[in-house]
Amino acid sequence: MVDWERIYKLLDDITPLAVDCGRLCGAACCTEWEQGAGVYLLPGEEGMFSGLEEWLAREERSIGEYGFRPGSKSRSYIIRCNGTCPRERRPFACRTFPVTPYLSPEGKFELRLDEAAVLLCPLVKAGDIKILEKRFLMRTRLAWEELLREPQIRKIIEWKSRQIDIMERDPWRKLLELS
Repeated sequence: MVDWERIYKLLDDITPLAVDCGRLCGAACCTEWEQGAGVYLLPGEEGMFSGLEEWLAREERSIGEYGFRPGSKSRSYIIRCNGTCPRERRPFACRTFPVTPYLSPEGKFELRLDEAAVLLCPLVKAGDIKILEKRFLMRTRLAWEELLREPQIRKIIEWKSRQIDIMERDPWRKLLELS
């Protein structure tokens, strides 16, 4: 079982850059960049939120609704901030943005920039994870290594990693490499 309080505390006082990276983009990741956009919580993370917080709206979803383990009867949650959240209460995905975990088909773990956020985050657009703070990357790695011990979370990350593999093989990527 994941100790979410410990995971959150591990990531409390770190950020991707030594300065407020929100100044680069107007804090785009902390706003509703698309109508209804929110953050998916990992299994068990919903316990960190009572559902009564005034700053967020929590919505229950079937895991199969967004692709993880199709046909699964498991439930998960998405949360949307009503304005801005108290920084110390932000969910795990916000604490580790713009980094995403990746598991190779052989099971090797690595951190990558989340290419799905390329239109939102200038750090992703820069395309070099090495520009991020080493301490941020180290603690994010530690958190993910612990989370990946949880079978349900590992299955989600394996699924997401296979989606990344498919995206990387898409022919449209070659068009971007030419420019």
